[in-house]
Amino acid sequence: MGLGAAPTDIGIIVSGILIAILGIPHGSLDLHLMSTRRQRLRELVIYIICIGFVLSIWLTLPTLMLALFLINSAWHFGDCDIRARHVLKPALALAYGMSVLMVLIDLRDPTISGILYTLTGSAIDASVIPYYSVVRLLSSALVIGIPVLSSDEQMRWSFLKSTIIVAVAMIAPSLIAFTWYFVFVHSWTSMDRLRYHVNVSKPWTWRMLIAAAAPLSLVTYLGIALGYIVFSGVDILAMLFIALSALTVPHSRLFHRVYRS
Repeated sequence: MGLGAAPTDIGIIVSGILIAILGIPHGSLDLHLMSTRRQRLRELVIYIICIGFVLSIWLTLPTLMLALFLINSAWHFGDCDIRARHVLKPALALAYGMSVLMVLIDLRDPTISGILYTLTGSAIDASVIPYYSVVRLLSSALVIGIPVLSSDEQMRWSFLKSTIIVAVAMIAPSLIAFTWYFVFVHSWTSMDRLRYHVNVSKPWTWRMLIAAAAPLSLVTYLGIALGYIVFSGVDILAMLFIALSALTVPHSRLFHRVYRS
């Protein structure tokens, strides 16, 4: 059986394991980005307010929140991947991040259409899929071209990384492709750069980083288990998607400090 035909339940299990191993710990380090101890309470209040704000929009205007979440995620991914110091960095980061999402999300994938229907209550219009396929091809060119032309990384490495992202997105089911990018490209890179951000003179080891992420990671695991029990009738993928979006908004704000430095 080809990877593109992997059953949805296997994809969910694989994605869940990978996100639990590295995706959740990378978000659990947010507490260490909340400025000084004196300012940490204010940062934590802002963090919680952002989560409540996102959840409230999901309840009232799900389609709008979906669009806002995708835009914020695109900027966050580009903020991480595009290592440039010129004034066009924000625009390039957003364009690159949007292109990555376009490539990773295939509207022909039943899992994607199911998630979108659960979140918004609307089915995908089949007539837009051929046009979206063209957009994915154009986005593939941008995913490869933007880092090569604008990133401070070596051109050969930028080209290789971007080409692998496109190849995985075109071969694997969307859920697997997105998880692979989120875990092995985004989360790994973010955590590695955080090691130097928290202590420039003596960067944290990976053991120190994992130990710092452990407390909030455990709380998150328990929260997911509790949510699965309490909301047993809710689609698990949709629930995780909403939870992820609620955390991404304040998370991207904090991690911008790492990418900026």
